[in-house]
Amino acid sequence: MQVSQQEAGVSLVGRIGTKLSRVSYGRRAHKAAEAAQAWGGAVYPLPFVIALERLSARCGKPASRDMLVAALPAANGDMDPKFAPLAMARADIDARWDSRSLATMEKHELPALALVEGGAVLIVDVKADGALVMADAEGDKMIPAAVLQPVIAAEILVCGHVDPANGLGMEEERSFVRRNPRLWLVGVFLSERKRLGQLLLAAALLNLCGLAIPLYMRAIYDRVVPNLAIESLWALSAGVVLVLLFEFTFKHVRGSYVDAIGVRVGQAIQHRAMTSFLHGRTGKSENTVGGLMTALRDVEALALLVPQAIVTFLVDVPYFFAYVALIMLIGGWTVAGPVVGAAALVMVGFVASYALKLSSKRASKLMQARNNLVVDVTEGLTTIKANQAEGRFLRQWDIVSDHIGMSSQSARKWNELPGSMAGLIVQMVTVMVVVIGVFQIKDNVMTTGAMIAVTMLTGRAMVPVSSAISMISKGYQSLSQFAGLSKLLAMEPERDISDPSIKRRAIKGDIRLQNVAFNYAEGAAPSLKDLSVSFQPGEKIALIGKSGSGKSTLLQLLAGMIEPQAGAMTVDGHAASQYAAAHLRQSIVYSAQDAALFDTSIWENILLGLEEPEEAVVERAIMASGLDGFVSRSVEGYGRKVGPRGSKLSGGQRQSVILARALVRDPNVLLLDEPTASMDIASEQSVIQGLREAARDKTLIVATHRMALLDLVDRVIWLDEGKIVADRPRAEIIAMMRNQQSGVRAA
Repeated sequence: MQVSQQEAGVSLVGRIGTKLSRVSYGRRAHKAAEAAQAWGGAVYPLPFVIALERLSARCGKPASRDMLVAALPAANGDMDPKFAPLAMARADIDARWDSRSLATMEKHELPALALVEGGAVLIVDVKADGALVMADAEGDKMIPAAVLQPVIAAEILVCGHVDPANGLGMEEERSFVRRNPRLWLVGVFLSERKRLGQLLLAAALLNLCGLAIPLYMRAIYDRVVPNLAIESLWALSAGVVLVLLFEFTFKHVRGSYVDAIGVRVGQAIQHRAMTSFLHGRTGKSENTVGGLMTALRDVEALALLVPQAIVTFLVDVPYFFAYVALIMLIGGWTVAGPVVGAAALVMVGFVASYALKLSSKRASKLMQARNNLVVDVTEGLTTIKANQAEGRFLRQWDIVSDHIGMSSQSARKWNELPGSMAGLIVQMVTVMVVVIGVFQIKDNVMTTGAMIAVTMLTGRAMVPVSSAISMISKGYQSLSQFAGLSKLLAMEPERDISDPSIKRRAIKGDIRLQNVAFNYAEGAAPSLKDLSVSFQPGEKIALIGKSGSGKSTLLQLLAGMIEPQAGAMTVDGHAASQYAAAHLRQSIVYSAQDAALFDTSIWENILLGLEEPEEAVVERAIMASGLDGFVSRSVEGYGRKVGPRGSKLSGGQRQSVILARALVRDPNVLLLDEPTASMDIASEQSVIQGLREAARDKTLIVATHRMALLDLVDRVIWLDEGKIVADRPRAEIIAMMRNQQSGVRAA
């Protein structure tokens, strides 16, 4: 590894020299090249995550690598740089990528992280005496800014940053998004203000070019034709052809900028929405597939609509008044035509838009219902067939489809009305302008060329009005779509930053619940009632009770998947709310009874985002779960595809994969919900033996209906209707159960 670092360092020095040779223009570049030659040092790149870890320490808020990367996407085994601000937020550090040069940065803005050409990552800091320091894999090195600046390939990650647009830091900004999703969307579009400015300029020039043909026709009919001025004809024609070419170019530029802004903003909105969904608190109504699909539906259309609307109302509509003024100047009373036509279009547009808003709101709810039905049918197809319930779901589908069809028909009718009426109104306005124009020609107030120009200008003037009405109509339709998106963006997230006093501590597993209560739906019977219990590190505990007694709910509560609605929960003596969700789940792993398998290989389903598990831990997890038994008989081995939701595996095989996934994370606290419910007796015994060894030094809490699993535990908690009926050593509980069974037989 050391050799490769040296090679990388020499290579980077070579790139520094090459880069400086490319930019060696003038005295400043010449001095930089001399400084690089005099410095003569080598640079050893840092892996990105390690660089972030060291940067957090230099900022006075040290954070572990696990804390920084938890639940964030990775690329090629390392973190994608665009997620660096989110990672630094885990350490309670506000960070942003900044495109400024080192020379313009103040001392208090360092340390910072710089991406250097070739993929190297460096930390740039400053000493008390103002000297610039570069930190790489070998430590701190003095380096002149003139040497470092030319090879910085992209932006610099600056810590302690506060957004100049709103004065908010990272945490405040996330809270701002939840409280004001609409204002956040405005901010997303304003982040593209440079492109928006260019788009507005292109639109203004495009509208200006629209004056060319009407004025050209007026000049031809009033000046060229009466005087047969052929030279003027060629000059005017050449000029107007040039303007038409510019118009074509501006139209293309306008469309390109609308697409570019729409795509970038759409990606930002979808990323934020998916982030809210994945990191939101579970158990909320928004956490449904139908809700997510409805919220994300037509996000791209919404993202494209906004820049179009901005251009329409800031550029096109003002040009309407410019066209009207020019028509009045040229044609006098003919201006009444476009004014009356615009008023009629506005009235039609608002009526249609209001009706469309009502129709779209109903259609949106129906679409969510249909999406949920599709998910239910696809996931439960086998159950539906086994119970001959095809007819029931087909009837439900037909009912929803009929309602969607009627709602969509109504929405289409109102959506098409402004467009069809616009064509009729424009034609009637044209007739009105011609009639008024003829009378003005009769009175020698207007020329034939002027009437032709006014007629063409009228057509041009009505286009912005039609566009504005279309934007209003689409805007009303988008409001119903945005309601779901706004609700998704406003979801309360799980905590992602632990309290500073505990964020670097490993969780031992001393968990205590005091008078805890929880229920899933308002008005429903509580799943847990006034429950008080404690779990000590290293304990082996079973949760038993009939279905619906609260076993799974208690496990989810211990894992931090849900929060108590009453009472208190502490972990290692600290309130559970002080821990980040990622911090808890590094040490407390929950394996649900209905845990999902994804349509990929067995190996990827086991790791599921875990980058580099220890080989010994992986081997122990595979052996303990019984996974090796059937994988060894498969030709594909661990590369075998499991199918959607694990459909290509048996129930017992799915449970083995799920159990291996939990064990490979090597937690201090292991929470298992019915881990052997689908296994045969032999497989279950094998898993019990494996778990006994794998969980030897861990806290194990297992919810089960299987008596065999009680051999793993020393303590049993008996739940009924959300309350603890008994909490005793295993032998006593088994004796109680036998006495209860004996009493039933005697009766």
